[in-house]
Amino acid sequence: MNNGSSPLVTMILFAYNQEEYISDAVNGALAQDYPFLEVILSDDCSKDKTFQIMRDIVNSYTGPHSIVLNRNVENLGLIGHVNKCFGMATGELIVGAAGDDISDSNRAS
Repeated sequence: MNNGSSPLVTMILFAYNQEEYISDAVNGALAQDYPFLEVILSDDCSKDKTFQIMRDIVNSYTGPHSIVLNRNVENLGLIGHVNKCFGMATGELIVGAAGDDISDSNRAS
């Protein structure tokens, strides 16, 4: 998808027990205006409805970005979760966001 002049960017949204904010956070990540974007939505085995909300939004997404939805089978903790997601990323640059971050549409740009 890349035109060769702009790098592929991976935006990673790290979530854990953030059902109150996750809808706005995911929608902000998916609304990015940067055209060469991979979005990794990753839940660190939340005990609430965080992952279900993420999955529902992804299932109805029809936008241009490549989406990776991940749910860890066990809680890895912050550093373990970050390391796992960095290993999943394919972009040349990584933009990080937490499950309670509501990103402006130009965050990845």
